[in-house]
Amino acid sequence: MSVDLQSVVDFLEEQKVKQVPHFSTVPIEKVLSFMGTTGQLNSYASVSVHPLVRLEPEGNGSSMTIELRGDLPRPPEPWQCLTVHVTNVPQFQGFQIKTHSADPGTPASELYEKTAEGGLRVKGTHIYTVHHSPYTMKFFEQIPYDEVQETLAGVRAALVGVGVQANISPRFIYHWELRDGRLSLFHGDGLALKTYMNLKINKRETRAILDLDEYAGFQVRGVVEEFPPHQHPLAYEKISRGFSAGNWGKPSRVFRLDVESVARIAPAAPL
Repeated sequence: MSVDLQSVVDFLEEQKVKQVPHFSTVPIEKVLSFMGTTGQLNSYASVSVHPLVRLEPEGNGSSMTIELRGDLPRPPEPWQCLTVHVTNVPQFQGFQIKTHSADPGTPASELYEKTAEGGLRVKGTHIYTVHHSPYTMKFFEQIPYDEVQETLAGVRAALVGVGVQANISPRFIYHWELRDGRLSLFHGDGLALKTYMNLKINKRETRAILDLDEYAGFQVRGVVEEFPPHQHPLAYEKISRGFSAGNWGKPSRVFRLDVESVARIAPAAPL
């Protein structure tokens, strides 16, 4: 049995209890995680955690600058973008703010710049919701800056993803299995939006599983597969009960992440 995989299982069991106060209105065993995907075949999103300094509107309100502390996991390559994911955990509401893609020859300064204090100013050009809201039914969402600012007031940290069409979205892990040295994590989806569109092209994902108070934990990478309910009946039952407890209807699709690698993850600078 892999020590690293057992450490992830132990962390999941710990967080299953520790996260209960954060989601008291959804009294089902689960662990919130953050799913990083890209739209490039056989690639992984690079994901990091950063202290959040401030948000500032730009232009007509559909753009926003996000100031963070700490370095990026890596610079974006041609055709890649940055996405900044921020969730207000007690409200279970949040957004991701994306830059445009870096065409060949595009200077990095059009996507982000370093601050004098050693941090980052990410230049987002579009804001997306990452939880159920009136905006989620519209792929090209137009979300007022004031709503973003109000929702995210007091949030201390953000996740950053780097990759082609990089996307970071929250997913509850409702079930996990460690068998014969292989770890699988199970979740469900209600709507076929940006994450699902990435998975249709590229089944590889980076999953951040964090302590929601310290923003540290594990980053796992692997391949995501949609599965029929009869293949994993216990997992499907737990996912369905979780959706029902949250008043999210029935999951339209259910997925299994087969973990291939594990690494520690912590904020890129002190919170």
